[in-house]
Amino acid sequence: MPEFQIIGLKAPAGFSINEHLKNNPANKRFVYRKEREVLNYIKSFYSKGINPIYSQWYAGMTDGTHNRYNAHKRERRIDDLTNYKKFYLYTMSNARELESRLFQKHGMGKSNIKGGIYIHSKYVYVFFDPIAK
Repeated sequence: MPEFQIIGLKAPAGFSINEHLKNNPANKRFVYRKEREVLNYIKSFYSKGINPIYSQWYAGMTDGTHNRYNAHKRERRIDDLTNYKKFYLYTMSNARELESRLFQKHGMGKSNIKGGIYIHSKYVYVFFDPIAK
């Protein structure tokens, strides 16, 4: 597992996200249900019988307040991102698991994360933008 950088200011001294994820595994059944919810949300923007192009969507992790549009070098407000929506996953481990699944299985982001994760990141967000990566 690659090392992840914690970018939240409230991370306790010595906090290791890798150790946290190992000691607090994701609830896989819940994550699969949320994955289905995200995919159904995306499918709702396509005509019946048209398969969505998931790689034209971007997924990421955030906490409840941080707006990630700055991380995507956008000069517009988060609400202006096309079809932006956040999904609450209750734990950072669940959110990281879903984000990884969306990256690896559906091509909705960068699988080699180099950015950071807020310690309280319990949301996964998606938005439509073919050039977000």
